[in-house]
Amino acid sequence: MFVRYAAPRLLTRIDHPAWKRFSTGLTGTENVLLISAPAGLGRGWFARSWPGEQDVLVVHVRNDANFSPPGEASTAPSLAEAFETHIPKFLATHGDQGRTAIVLDSPTIDWAVLAAYDCSMVHVPDLLLTIDEIAALSADFDAVPPHFDNDHDCRTAAEDLHRLTGGWLEPTLLLLREPSALDRAQESILPFLSHWIDSQHNGWEMAKSAFLDPITTQTLSAFFSEIHGDPPLLKDLVAAGFLVLGEDGAPFMPKLIRDALKTLVRQNDPALADDLVAAAIDAIAESSDLISAVQQAAAHRHWRALGTVLTERAMELFTTDARIIRGLLTVMPEKFVDQWLGDFTGAAIRILDGARTDGMSFVLPDGRLEYERDSVASRMRSNTARLYRNPGPQALVFGLIEVGYLRIAGHDVQAAAAARRLLTALHTAESQRRLRPILASVVNLHAGVALEIGGDQVRSSSSYHAAYHHIEGTGHTFLLADTTSKLALHHALRGDTHETRKWITEHERWVGKVGWGRPTVARNAQLARAFVALVELDLEALDNALSVLPVTPDQSETWQVHTYLLAMRSLLAGLPQRALEITNRMRRQRPHPSKTPLARTLFAITARAAHMAGAFGLPSTELAVTPPPAPELLLLDAYQAVMNGDLDRAALLISRARNDVAGDRWLKFATQLDIIMSDKDSELIIRHLIDDIVSGQGALADLVLLRRHAILTDSHLQRLPEEARARITRIPEVRGDKRTRPTLTPRETEVLDGLREGLTRRQIAEKQFRSENTVRSQVRSLYQKLDAATLEEALEAARRWGL
Repeated sequence: MFVRYAAPRLLTRIDHPAWKRFSTGLTGTENVLLISAPAGLGRGWFARSWPGEQDVLVVHVRNDANFSPPGEASTAPSLAEAFETHIPKFLATHGDQGRTAIVLDSPTIDWAVLAAYDCSMVHVPDLLLTIDEIAALSADFDAVPPHFDNDHDCRTAAEDLHRLTGGWLEPTLLLLREPSALDRAQESILPFLSHWIDSQHNGWEMAKSAFLDPITTQTLSAFFSEIHGDPPLLKDLVAAGFLVLGEDGAPFMPKLIRDALKTLVRQNDPALADDLVAAAIDAIAESSDLISAVQQAAAHRHWRALGTVLTERAMELFTTDARIIRGLLTVMPEKFVDQWLGDFTGAAIRILDGARTDGMSFVLPDGRLEYERDSVASRMRSNTARLYRNPGPQALVFGLIEVGYLRIAGHDVQAAAAARRLLTALHTAESQRRLRPILASVVNLHAGVALEIGGDQVRSSSSYHAAYHHIEGTGHTFLLADTTSKLALHHALRGDTHETRKWITEHERWVGKVGWGRPTVARNAQLARAFVALVELDLEALDNALSVLPVTPDQSETWQVHTYLLAMRSLLAGLPQRALEITNRMRRQRPHPSKTPLARTLFAITARAAHMAGAFGLPSTELAVTPPPAPELLLLDAYQAVMNGDLDRAALLISRARNDVAGDRWLKFATQLDIIMSDKDSELIIRHLIDDIVSGQGALADLVLLRRHAILTDSHLQRLPEEARARITRIPEVRGDKRTRPTLTPRETEVLDGLREGLTRRQIAEKQFRSENTVRSQVRSLYQKLDAATLEEALEAARRWGL
């Protein structure tokens, strides 16, 4: 009865620690105990723990003639030989009361031989010590008895030892005697495990599974899909003693067993072991826990495997918590980072530096670095052009880094162009292979942001919707919250109030489940709520929505939208001068970001609306910046023309705007202009506008112009809900300028051009080869036609009349 690390007196004094647990299932009539288990579990000690008046014959059936565990002298080459040779001799001496314990090195059993015997099977889990059995054994173990202050300490130590050895007897006994002898404990089971692996029909597949953590059906399937062999079943790993059931019933692989199995695999095939490391990390990332996979790779310094996973799954980590990637890059050796990222290293690090506890945050660019002199941008442009010839996940990740860098560097026009190239690469990649939905979603999402800031509303819309399509149904809360938030604001900017409400509602389903980055993904949706309040002319709701945001626009990428809403809030409150001051101040404080197409459009809309709300008495500061050719501005110019009495120009501008305007609110703005300009009955159209408002398809802003021009009747107003009726009636009725539009002579027009250039009368005379008296006379005539007393009034009147 050989147990290497137990004193002989211990083996004779007590039974095998697992015997009591096993024996509760015996009937008392058994005469054969069949123990199918490897050495190292105390098989002989277990057999001789079988109580009775007669001794127990222990026969070891070897499947390998070269392997015979010490202390087990009675051996047989097969189960049949054991029953034919050893057992008859034993029974002849001990009679019918003789009992036999047969130890098998293999789980393969000749059941026919056992037909005539009352046999009980002992499997590996029956021999593995439980936590309670380890605790009891430590109390009886007298080699170097452990000392504990209380039962709690003893229990905790037993739990730790169980997680380490899984209840395998030999290493457990060794560590009870020498707690620091971990290396020797592992070495003690290497021979037993090696022999046991060979005895299993898929033993080496079981051993390979030691590279996986956690070991589940899913991770095993993913792991063996990348390597040779079939995945073992969890129940087979448990039956072999490689997995052990914890107190919660969940199987785990003890650390010593895992390390020993890895050692045996590596000794057998070092190159395969390296491949298994990479395959295991990939399998865990694929089927279990991506964060756990990369953390394991980093902890064990498997840099190549980590780089492979990051190439495929970086965007999933980025949208889970970008700080994880930043931390990985910090611990990775510089040469591996350079091998992985190459020319994109600096840009990637700069982007990841923006990861904060509540999301991504950057300082708005000042534009000091011109794109033509940006060597980082230039190198990335060359690399992505090469990668896009055959785009895959790596090309798309690097394309995202390029777009992200251009955005935070203030190269907004180039960022939009890079976004278009990235989307083309994405479409090519999708036609060639299956991409991960998260990667495709992030590509569309961030390309959409660059396109929207760059003024490409059509492509940004399709990108945002594609981003949501890829992630819909996946349960990825961060991206679902982020895409719905961006879609809500995008539709608000377009003027689709009904769609805005829909996406806000969808966003609210997910944002509460977001952990890291919640404030970041919630920002756009909050701005969208403010938009809805604005178009509903609800000042109180608008103030409530804005109160969640910073008092003044911060460094967020949507700062220009926030500025616009603050300005429009002033307009709604009847403070048009204040509205202009808000946008003008932002232009001065943030000159470079204010030049983006999105900022220019929003600020130009604000300036025009404020100008009209101020009865044409405010300075036209937007003239200093050439406004973008946005259809919304054409419609506002058309309204200005209506107010000036120039209906032909208004009709032309409306016609041009309708070709490009997309949002329902702006289309209804054009409809209101049509009603104002028309001398036909528009009752049905007005009713349709009101019905849309009542049903939630429209907003109260769809009636503002009709209210201003006293077209809405009491019967119209009565069809609105009471609160909406109260808000719309606060809009004052105004009349357009009924005077005849001035008609200037060619000479007066030339003089007006000179005044706009800031020339004096003498300079105008010299430039136009006329006398100064003639120019003075034409200026007086011009002032009379424009009803102006000063130069400023004349220029303002000329601008107002569109001269």
